[in-house]
Amino acid sequence: MSVTVQLKRPVNAHGEEVSELTLREPTTKDIMEIGLPTLLVPSTDGQSVGVEIRQKVVGRYVSRLAQIPMSSVEALNPGDFARCSAAVMGFFEMSDGEETTAPSSD
Repeated sequence: MSVTVQLKRPVNAHGEEVSELTLREPTTKDIMEIGLPTLLVPSTDGQSVGVEIRQKVVGRYVSRLAQIPMSSVEALNPGDFARCSAAVMGFFEMSDGEETTAPSSD
């Protein structure tokens, strides 16, 4: 599965002007090498947990998955980076009915 993001403002990558980025689905190897794009942050009262989006990690995913240099990611217009970020985050969403239980230690 891949996602194509149309750029509002083209960016240079590998010496060419690019007006769209196609991001491939990350592999487990990508995740192990780059890390997760989110971080769970407990509230100060300890009663809830928030989610922090790690923009530098997301940028590394955009670079790797779209096969463009990090300098091209850094040159993206903020709106284009937001759309690319949404595409990356979409790869990490769980589908309906999917549970996140730890395996038992029987």
